[in-house]
Amino acid sequence: MGPTVCELDGPMPTENSSNTLIVTPPAYAPYSGLMGDAEDLDIDALLLPGKRKYTFRQLAEQGGMDVEDLRVWWTSAGFADLRDDDQKAFTRDDVAIVKDLADLFSTDAVDREAVVPGAQSLGQAMYRLAEWQAGIVKTYLDHAHEAGAKDPSAGVAQLIDKMENLQAHVWRRHLSTATQRLVTLEESDALTARMAVGFADMVGYTRLSRGLAVEELNTLVTTFEARMQAVIYGGGGWIIKGVGDEVMFAAENPADAARIGLELQEPHEYPELDAIEIEFPQLRVGMAYGEVLQRYGDLFGSVVNLAARLTSAARPGTVLIDDNFTQAIADEPGLETRSLRAYRARGFRAVHPHLLRYDKDTRTAKEAEAKHEAEIAAAGPDTTAEQ
Repeated sequence: MGPTVCELDGPMPTENSSNTLIVTPPAYAPYSGLMGDAEDLDIDALLLPGKRKYTFRQLAEQGGMDVEDLRVWWTSAGFADLRDDDQKAFTRDDVAIVKDLADLFSTDAVDREAVVPGAQSLGQAMYRLAEWQAGIVKTYLDHAHEAGAKDPSAGVAQLIDKMENLQAHVWRRHLSTATQRLVTLEESDALTARMAVGFADMVGYTRLSRGLAVEELNTLVTTFEARMQAVIYGGGGWIIKGVGDEVMFAAENPADAARIGLELQEPHEYPELDAIEIEFPQLRVGMAYGEVLQRYGDLFGSVVNLAARLTSAARPGTVLIDDNFTQAIADEPGLETRSLRAYRARGFRAVHPHLLRYDKDTRTAKEAEAKHEAEIAAAGPDTTAEQ
């Protein structure tokens, strides 16, 4: 069976599949709604300068690639499949990129079987990034219009350059971290590694979201994502992916993962939610430790599935871990575990969960610290009083 081609009007799915080619019509769709009131501003020309002088077939020929190979890569990256060979939609810059692509594929570093999933990963990441950046450009145009600007093109060009520099720098730092992680693996097979995998899931999200306005729901999801990023990255882990009310994360060191899971359950102030009178939902956290398959930023294997099952079984406000995780942190100071009754779960004959928590001394210290901070806050100056 050949690959399935899907047309999407909205964001692309997060799952990678080597049997699915993601197509986002029309070409360069993320920028199609940017004009707003600045109708004379040619956003497309700012982002993709140069004369459209090449058809898709000519693009492949000029770039030194087989036209069907390029078509597969192009659609996998999330662009419309241009079957009209008379449509001149590509510039010299497009040709230069295809030449780079051909050179990259000619090296031993790129496995041909990895071309489609690699292009999908790139396209999905760039699509989400472009959606966010498109909103920034639109906001800039709105403000420029309100200020009576006649030609905001120079400002938009500078804004785009700054965002491009920012994403290139962030990408290089992530590439550095990911490369170091791979080259330091003890296992010779870089596709697999031993690590802790966890999920954090908002309790009652479906019911809660039904009663929220769109703006309120956006604030809740944004606050949740910000909290997850702060705790997980701050604790030495990284986020694999997020789907609205849940995030999947990982850490090489199980002790780091343990503290991440517990920190996620610690009380925290959320002024953004207080302002709209919404309480941050409780979380369920489940984690497992063992060998996983790494593929284009995602993780696969029984360890991942077990972590998901533990998350579903966890009571709100608690952290559950598996046997391997429990053994890995047995001598870690400040932590303790309690074995719970085994149960059957889909895909597993028996799951042996363990409740993870801080030990008594650590809990007492944290409670004292929280009480002290509350007393300081209560004794502080009244910032609402007239100066």
